[in-house]
Amino acid sequence: MSFSPIMEGKDIFAQAETGSGKTCAFALPILEQILRAGKEGKVETNDAPYVVLSPTRELAQQTHRVFEQFGKPLGIESCCVIGGESLERQRTEVEKGSHVLVATPGRMFDLIKQKIVSLEKCQCVVFDEADRLFDMGFKKEIVSILKEAPLDRQLIMLSATSNQDVLRTAYEFKSDPTELRLNADSLLVDDIDHRLALVSREEKFPLLVNILRQREDAYAIVFCNTQVQTHTVAEWLIKMGFKAKPISGRLPQNKRTKLMEEFRSKQITILCCTDVAARGLDIKNVNLVINYDLPQDPAHYVHRIGRTGRAGEEGYALSFCAHEDCEFLDPICDLIETKIKKVDLGDSDFATDICPKPYIDKKTLRVSAPKERNPRTEKRSYPRNEKQAPRQETKKENVAMMKTERRTTAGDKRFLELTSYGLKKAMPEAMSRLRITDDALLGYQVLEEGKRKFFIFGPKETKYKFYVKPIYSKLLLPFLIQTMKLAKLDLYVKVSYRPGSLLISFSGNDEGLLCARKFELLNAFDYLIQNYLQSRVVLHRDMKIKVRCARSNESRPKVENADRRQEEELLIQMGKKIKEQVLASGEPLKLKPMGPRDRRIIHQFFEDDDQVKTVSLGNDHHKEIEFSLR
Repeated sequence: MSFSPIMEGKDIFAQAETGSGKTCAFALPILEQILRAGKEGKVETNDAPYVVLSPTRELAQQTHRVFEQFGKPLGIESCCVIGGESLERQRTEVEKGSHVLVATPGRMFDLIKQKIVSLEKCQCVVFDEADRLFDMGFKKEIVSILKEAPLDRQLIMLSATSNQDVLRTAYEFKSDPTELRLNADSLLVDDIDHRLALVSREEKFPLLVNILRQREDAYAIVFCNTQVQTHTVAEWLIKMGFKAKPISGRLPQNKRTKLMEEFRSKQITILCCTDVAARGLDIKNVNLVINYDLPQDPAHYVHRIGRTGRAGEEGYALSFCAHEDCEFLDPICDLIETKIKKVDLGDSDFATDICPKPYIDKKTLRVSAPKERNPRTEKRSYPRNEKQAPRQETKKENVAMMKTERRTTAGDKRFLELTSYGLKKAMPEAMSRLRITDDALLGYQVLEEGKRKFFIFGPKETKYKFYVKPIYSKLLLPFLIQTMKLAKLDLYVKVSYRPGSLLISFSGNDEGLLCARKFELLNAFDYLIQNYLQSRVVLHRDMKIKVRCARSNESRPKVENADRRQEEELLIQMGKKIKEQVLASGEPLKLKPMGPRDRRIIHQFFEDDDQVKTVSLGNDHHKEIEFSLR
């Protein structure tokens, strides 16, 4: 990026790919301006000739270090003021005077409001990661700060993605910035190899562990969408023996600063974080980025994976995409204008020795014991009118012979570990805990054999791992029959299984209800069946589950070859009709709300259309699709 426009005092909006050195692109010209003006060493109290606004505290601290590194030997003073730290100490620093004041918008606004900082003689305001400043809701503070600065001050705005709100605000303050775009055709640097892993939610952590084990030199950042998820993954990794730590906005600033220092010095090598650490941080040699969750904002994908492959180094980024992440995938691909390559995964790619998942208290974000379950208030998990044998009290002699471990293997409730003198004595407890009444569904594995009960004779104390066998007809039929009884539906159900495919067929007098309102009830059964099975048995990732009714052969698209060809065609035809209406009227039109799987079909079909574009609208699981002219 050329320094000339900044040196000439022009207002600029610079867009460049993440990791391309935007900080130095504005820091060095500012230092040069100060030197040419001959003002080094001359600092007036409370004045801030140059102000740099950063969206996060970590980025502000990093930018301040750049100004210190290059400016201090030249006699140029800089100061950093951010939230979460002592205001009184920062007041003292500001009153000493500095040429460059690096700040977060909230703290800068507070200092101006309290008359601690004056911008009457401000010569330049910098928006570092400008789009993020506005996305995070700092527009009000930014407008207030600009009102305090002279209208003839220089305005420098830098970002990895375009943002019209940033430019509109600049225009409001009499700025007509020169737009500089570096590698505008690509938001991602060429040295980043970024891939996609299609997994289930339960497979994410075993895959993460296996990846970290394979890469012994892993210096990694793991991104999650929520603070609780961030701390859970970090604590889980710690239990697995990795040097990991979590960082999120809820941590006090002194702890966040210390964590970043430990990560930079490689005392910890895996940093689990929310998007608080995704923007602008320049940490050398990060060779791996994992998106444990796909970001909900497409721009965050660019900035997340941009933490690796910086300054010409090679980097690798892998994004985990589970079913609940799918709706965020298409907007990301639209933004970066390319499909993300998928990795092929096999059973050997997942760790099998996963320890129990830690419980994180949502209020404190600390590891704690899960809340005890109250059997008196707890809802029964089996159907209300299903015959359930009352639990018999165990005889005293059986209590001494059975030691029950009230936990599940690897934190997975589909498995149960029990220690007992004999399989027959362990089975009733296992069936009760796994909520099954048919012993044909109970599978087990011997984990460990111990000592005999009476030293040299008697049964051995044996540790078993119990699980529910995937006998789908025996498992599903009672559940579905009871569900239909409770819903008062006059239906019959048939469950058919063959390797790799499970078919559930409904028929009967109420079949019309399943087909009504575009198969709303049938789709609900589909969702219910898949969630029930996933909570009870281990499904192979390639298992295809098909739910249908006899009438659906006429009016509902048949499911064929796992891609639902006829259903896709129906959705595409709907989209084509909407497109024709949009071209005729010139006005945007919407399709009614639909799930992520159906939305994805629409978006993919029209992604290369040069006449209309599609976008999902809404915050719920089911969103509308809006068609508009390009």
